[in-house]
Amino acid sequence: MKLSVVIVNYNVKAYLEQCLRTVFEALEGLEGEVFVVDNQSTDGSVEMVRRKFPQVRLIANRENVGFSRANNQAIRESLGEYVLLLNPDTVVGEDVFHKVVAFLDAHPVAGGLGVKMIDGTGRFLPESKRGLPTPTVAFFKIMGFSRLFPRSRYFGRYHLGHLPENEAASIEILSGACMFLRKKVLDQVGLLDESFFMYGEDIDLSYRITLGGHENWYLPQARIIHYKGESTKKSSVNYVFVFYNAMVIFARKHFTRRGPQLFSAIIRGAIYLSAAAAIVMRFLNKALLPLVDLALGFVLLSQFQDQGWAPPMGAAGTLVSAGGILAVLGLFGAYDRPMKWVNMLKALAVLVALAFAVQPWTDVDVFTILPALAAVVGLLFALRLLLHVAGIRRNSFSSSSGVEGARILAAGSPQETKLALGLLWQTHYGLGREITLDAAAAAAPNGAEHLRKMIAKERIHEVVFAAKDLPTHRIIDLMEQLRDTRAVFKIAQPGAAFIIGPSTTESLQDLLVLRDHAVNNASSLRRRRTMDLVLASALLLALPVAIWFIREKKGFLLNLEAVLSGRCSWVGYAASVKDQRLPRIRPGILSHRLDLPDPGDPPPGDRTVRRMNLEYAKDYRMWSDLRLVVRHFRSLGRMVAA
Repeated sequence: MKLSVVIVNYNVKAYLEQCLRTVFEALEGLEGEVFVVDNQSTDGSVEMVRRKFPQVRLIANRENVGFSRANNQAIRESLGEYVLLLNPDTVVGEDVFHKVVAFLDAHPVAGGLGVKMIDGTGRFLPESKRGLPTPTVAFFKIMGFSRLFPRSRYFGRYHLGHLPENEAASIEILSGACMFLRKKVLDQVGLLDESFFMYGEDIDLSYRITLGGHENWYLPQARIIHYKGESTKKSSVNYVFVFYNAMVIFARKHFTRRGPQLFSAIIRGAIYLSAAAAIVMRFLNKALLPLVDLALGFVLLSQFQDQGWAPPMGAAGTLVSAGGILAVLGLFGAYDRPMKWVNMLKALAVLVALAFAVQPWTDVDVFTILPALAAVVGLLFALRLLLHVAGIRRNSFSSSSGVEGARILAAGSPQETKLALGLLWQTHYGLGREITLDAAAAAAPNGAEHLRKMIAKERIHEVVFAAKDLPTHRIIDLMEQLRDTRAVFKIAQPGAAFIIGPSTTESLQDLLVLRDHAVNNASSLRRRRTMDLVLASALLLALPVAIWFIREKKGFLLNLEAVLSGRCSWVGYAASVKDQRLPRIRPGILSHRLDLPDPGDPPPGDRTVRRMNLEYAKDYRMWSDLRLVVRHFRSLGRMVAA
């Protein structure tokens, strides 16, 4: 057998299905086998593999054993001359396996090989080729020097930025997302080190391959799409600690004679600096605009007091009033993403009405105050536009992806494009423009230029390729050539069962058809949080009386704290059944389904609970939650299920 493909999966069912489809297409003409090792997914991945890909050798773990151990499970059972470790959030071109196998057959010194990877926007992923993270290289990576000087042989060595993107080369470190390995080399140097739970294991194995006298190669002629990090947020503090701690484990293992204590101290210091930077950036991403508005409100209120348009309040009173302005803006959705102009105007109208209620301004010339108010409104909008254009706070304005009015170009046969556009019309709540391009025209040698002109002329937001009509390697080629158009690229599976794009999966099963009432949209989340805080505050004030009506008094006090701190909500999904398709919300003290069954009815089955949860997610109503809390007031002390 020539090739064994090993895919470790955890809760990315749609990506896994797309990956497996392209893997089997790429295996045509080769003797191969495919393993899927599932690390206790709860999204139906195992059932999908059994139903749609019975030829897969499935290993369904009953616990999440980590990336290294899961891969080793399949490698030990594999029979191929070569082994491919492949992430499930990848798309493989039909020619990839043949090109790689031919290269490895012709280069027996090559123990491992990596391919050219692009992300879901068509951009090259620099981790396709990497250098050995020596103490110096690792330090430059963690401190950001490699990002500042990506082409430098010295500072940019982590991603070997000095090597051409489109030329084959001997490299030091392969990416675990797509890692071809010679089986007899694995028998010599050993399998993945299972002390690495996630991240770092590819660096360790690559290094051991070179220590064993073999070479690692980068082959850009073979290309794949890698929807990078679908299950991990690269900017998260957790990622910073997990990834860089993996580098510490690697350093301790391989650099024990080069001052491990000093190196470990330097790396750990850099880790904490990176974590602090991640925390600051996440804070600024959410709080920068409110903080700027707070400062602006303070300055404007001070000026209004100087002009006699507002009563004297002092610095503390002015700051409190500015905070009240901030609260009104937030309550009406001025900080939602994407921002809606109507929300801003509503908030400003309420603020003006409140200002007249507090200070009638009867003695102020209307022709003086109105231009001042207009200037304030213009300043607020200009500030948001400036932050958006500068890239400091993106998505302040209506995004073109996934919203009403999106302009879509679908490339494929009439039947497939019709199905894809029909699905997108519903998931986008209507489309602004629908354009189709025949598959033959897209596949033609000038297809990329033709698409580029159409994207520019029609101001296209999204380009959808029909996987049934266009070869995967051609889709990859078009994405790479059109990466500078700023369009979003998606791939519609045969029959438009679902559509995959960067960080998105769309299908009728996951559809939330009532946009204005979907539980996870910005306004619903704001209403839920407002209700939680108002109710919790009222119950806290009435605690001496209210607590006597609650069955579980200690639980009630704990729940009050959990809701006020934002760890829980008063109402949420029925927690008895987990469903990865549902949008994430805070766990609820009460289950929304308490009001659905009639008293005395037997408890609903899992399928019924899933349907109830989905309906709650599709059509969220704050008043329904409020009625539920009132009706089941005595149960507010129940403990939340884990």
